[in-house]
Amino acid sequence: MSDESLPYVSIVIPVLNEERYLAACLTSLMSLRYPKDRHEILLVDNGSTDRTLEIARGFEEVSIHVKENAKVGAVRNYGVQKAKGSVIVFLDSDCVVSPDWLTDGIRKLTANPGSVAGGHYLLREDPSWLEKYWILTSSGRKNPRTSLLGGCIFIPKAIFEKVGGFDEHLNAGEDNDLTVRLRSEQYQVEIDPSLSVVHLGYPSRIRPFIARQLWHSSDYINGLPDTLRDKTFLLTLAFMAGVIGFFGSLLFLPKAHLTLMVSAFLVLLCPAVLSAKRIMRTGAKEKKLFDYVSIYLVDWLYLVGRALGVLSGIINRLRFRSDAKIGKR
Repeated sequence: MSDESLPYVSIVIPVLNEERYLAACLTSLMSLRYPKDRHEILLVDNGSTDRTLEIARGFEEVSIHVKENAKVGAVRNYGVQKAKGSVIVFLDSDCVVSPDWLTDGIRKLTANPGSVAGGHYLLREDPSWLEKYWILTSSGRKNPRTSLLGGCIFIPKAIFEKVGGFDEHLNAGEDNDLTVRLRSEQYQVEIDPSLSVVHLGYPSRIRPFIARQLWHSSDYINGLPDTLRDKTFLLTLAFMAGVIGFFGSLLFLPKAHLTLMVSAFLVLLCPAVLSAKRIMRTGAKEKKLFDYVSIYLVDWLYLVGRALGVLSGIINRLRFRSDAKIGKR
């Protein structure tokens, strides 16, 4: 395919205080083998207060736009509004790409007209303990996934606009929501490992990891009843029931030994179910006892974060209803 026949591509990158990894992301884009006159890089800032914009201005190929006080879906949608390309590529600022990444993605879309493509997130070469046992993969292994990841999407602009873009009301999960709507409109969505990017932004410490899961699950309540089909949500509810039952028994029903035992069993079982599922899905079976214990501990932390997110969603929902009642008075 000659350069003239290649589609013009717009790479959209949403940012909010991303000074830690932004330079690595943009540097990797400077090495793309896709013709420079056939693609543009749009960085959409959501109100950064660190050195994010200063770093971005150091790359003259980057076009900077501002969309403050908006959720990530709205930030990405704004980038598409400013885009000149017939193909939109979404990338996150904490991701690093290979030189052939864009060429391979466009080749895949060209070979499958009317399709949408995405890749996986890969671990850095020297991951932390938390990263290693959360992702259960290395840069050379496939990470099974059927849904698009917001930081690695190749989509024709016409298709993106036809399905209405990202849902701007969601705090998280807007990429999965887009996947569902694309497939409901009979568009082919393919997750190809060859389009994967190295994700540098996985939390490497416990508190940020829990905070990330809290954020990801904060919209579960708003998504009812649809989220009742989400197995992770149901597992989170079971875990929450176990925690509430355990501490409730200790504090108020000290003689309710059966309730205490059942609750403790749920608290211990739910992370084990998640661990078994991840181990089977990734094929990470030949591990030592330390590895299995580590996986279990990470999944326990994961469910703690998800449970806190559900609790946060409930509180926000009740607060919203309370404010609405006061407003009617």
